[in-house]
Amino acid sequence: MLTVYLAALAFGLVLIGASVFQGDGGGHDSGDGDADGHGEGHGDADHGAFLTNLLSLRFWTYALGAFGMAGTALSLLGVSAGVHVPASVVLGFVVGAGVAALFRSLGRGSATSPASTEAFLGTEGEVVLPLLPDGLGKIRLHVGDQDVEVPARTGGVPIEIRERVVVVRFRDGVAEVEPAPWKE
Repeated sequence: MLTVYLAALAFGLVLIGASVFQGDGGGHDSGDGDADGHGEGHGDADHGAFLTNLLSLRFWTYALGAFGMAGTALSLLGVSAGVHVPASVVLGFVVGAGVAALFRSLGRGSATSPASTEAFLGTEGEVVLPLLPDGLGKIRLHVGDQDVEVPARTGGVPIEIRERVVVVRFRDGVAEVEPAPWKE
């Protein structure tokens, strides 16, 4: 039985490693959405989620890894087969289902931030890390209902912490700012 556990552990670890280093292809392994774009459930019980999770590659990846790890550890500790086989199966199932459900629920979330950095143009912010003409600093912008901190630079005079700035453009993920022309 130890060979089965080791094979499951190796296979699970290879798949987990591949998902970590190669990504998950955008997370589209469960088909959560429905025709109206609101996702499943709408507050009701999600009866298809359990079956969808069991059929997902993510479930089997983590279930095999947990099954193999638990079975190998319990076998090497000398636990009887009557205990380590069911314990490994249950642990594999619970871990696989838990991870699949977690990723499924994370995939349902909606973004509340702007779709692009162009939405920040003209936004007033506050300097969090000093802005020097030849280096990067950081600013805090209030966008929607949240504060967002982004790297920033200025082409002019240094701008100190807590001073107000205006975003004039974004280049390579860095906000280019100028001092706010008004005082608070």
